[in-house]
Amino acid sequence: MRETILKYGKIEVIIDLDETQLFTDESPETIIFKFKKGKFKLTNEKIKLLNIKTTKTNGMEIYRKAIESLANRTSNELFDYKEFTHYLDSEAWSTFIIEIPKFPSVKLKEIAKVGVGLVSGFDKAFVAKEKDYTEFNINEREIIKKFVKGKNCRRFIVDGYELYIVIDDFIKSEKELGRLYPNIYQKILPYKEEMMKRYLPKNKRWFHWQALRNYSFLTANINKRRIYVPTLDRHPYNRFSLGEKGLLPSGDVLFIQPYNEEDLYFLLGYLNSTFFRKYYLSTGGRRGGRISFTQKLLENAKIPLFSEHIKEKITDTTKKIMQGIEKGENTALLEKYLDDLIYSSIEKGEFSRKRDIDANTTLEQWGIM
Repeated sequence: MRETILKYGKIEVIIDLDETQLFTDESPETIIFKFKKGKFKLTNEKIKLLNIKTTKTNGMEIYRKAIESLANRTSNELFDYKEFTHYLDSEAWSTFIIEIPKFPSVKLKEIAKVGVGLVSGFDKAFVAKEKDYTEFNINEREIIKKFVKGKNCRRFIVDGYELYIVIDDFIKSEKELGRLYPNIYQKILPYKEEMMKRYLPKNKRWFHWQALRNYSFLTANINKRRIYVPTLDRHPYNRFSLGEKGLLPSGDVLFIQPYNEEDLYFLLGYLNSTFFRKYYLSTGGRRGGRISFTQKLLENAKIPLFSEHIKEKITDTTKKIMQGIEKGENTALLEKYLDDLIYSSIEKGEFSRKRDIDANTTLEQWGIM
C-alpha cells in the first residue's frame, strides 16, 4: 500500500485517532487519510497531521474539531496540528513525528544478536514449581528452565523469573517421554487433548513446545547475560532489563545479546533513554497507546557511535542506576543525568573521531556520587 501511494500520488492529510472508540464495543487503532492521485515531487510536499489528544470523545466532535484544525492550520483542544515532509520511501511510516538530528551510527544488529523468545503454545501444561526439583528425577530437573516474561522486566533490571519445563524436540515419542521423564509425562498428560489443538509443525508431537525459536543460540550462550524487553508495553517509559546468567526469554519478550559483553551496560542505558524511546516511536513502533518492540525494528535501530569517553560515562551511570534500584533508592536524578548526557552528546556531535565536548560535566557536579 505504501509503495502504491508513493508511485501514484501523495497523502495530503492524516488524522490519527489512536484507540478512540469509533465502533460499538471496539477500540482499534484508527487513522483517516486523504490521498491525492498525480505526479508530485515528494521532497516538496507536506503532510498535514492531526494527532488526537484524548480518546474520550465522539464522532461528531472529532469531525467538527478536525475540520476546524485543518482550516486554521493550528492545534485546538482536541487535536495537535503538525506539518511534515512527505514520506519518501516505503519503510515503516509513523505519525509520531519528531525532529531527530543525524548522527553517525551502526545498526543494533551489527553489534548484538536480537531475537524473539520461546513459545510453548500452552503455558499451563509446562509451568513448574520450586518443589518439582525435589519430586522430579535428575533428568527431569535438568529440563526445568528459568524464563524471563514481560512482567519480570523492570526498568534496567530483571525482577524474578518463571520456571517452565522445556521438552526438547529430540524426544520423538510418547513412550520415550514416559521412560526418560515419567513424572513430567504424568504432569502434562491431562492436557494432551487440548495441546493437540495447537498449531504444530509436522515434525513436532503434542508434548513439544510450539516454537523453540533461537534455542540453539540461547542454550549455547546460557552463561552470558542478556537484555530483555517486553514486546508490547503500555508503560510511559522503556523497560529494557538486564538479566543474570541462566535465563531464557519467553514469547512475550525480545532478547538482545551484545557480541561484545563490554557493551551491555552502554546499550542498556541508551535503550532506556528518553531519546531512544522517541527515536524508536518515530520509526513505527507505536501501537495505539502502546509501544511495540519488534525484532525487525530493533535490529535496524540506529546506535550512535559515541566517543569512548561518552560510552564510559553512559556505562558508569547505568551501573549506578542499577545499584540504586537494587538498594531501593530513588534513581530519578541519575536517570535525568543519563537522558541529558545522551541528548547533549548527540546535539553537540560527541562521537568517535571528534573532540569530547562537555567532558567536564561529571556525576559529582550533579550531586551524584
